[in-house]
Amino acid sequence: MARLEHFAIYAADLEALKDFYVRTMGLRVVRAGGGNPPGGYFLADDHGGAIELIARPADQSNADQRWVCHLAFWVDDVAAKQAELENLGLAFETDTAADDESIKTSFFQDPEGNRCQLVWRSKPLVD
Repeated sequence: MARLEHFAIYAADLEALKDFYVRTMGLRVVRAGGGNPPGGYFLADDHGGAIELIARPADQSNADQRWVCHLAFWVDDVAAKQAELENLGLAFETDTAADDESIKTSFFQDPEGNRCQLVWRSKPLVD
């Protein structure tokens, strides 16, 4: 069974939004910086749930859906789950996949057009 890993959103003021969620919801920073696009934070609760805050480029007035507004589901085997979903007729993006020793990802759209990600990490996002 897949389980929800994180939900990603853009932030016009990354530091202020991070501080808001830490202060008002009690989330903690579990990972900062890095990635592509660079920067941002993963904030987590004490039960395994997490959100990803990604700095919105100043020249963009709204979200670039390539990086944000996606549901990420942890799976033990990204390739196997992708094959299973492809057999159901779902199409996967070809230019956003990651496949190395630390992370494997694959993106697709659910039947309503919501962007979803399959993800496996060598070290879970939230311990």
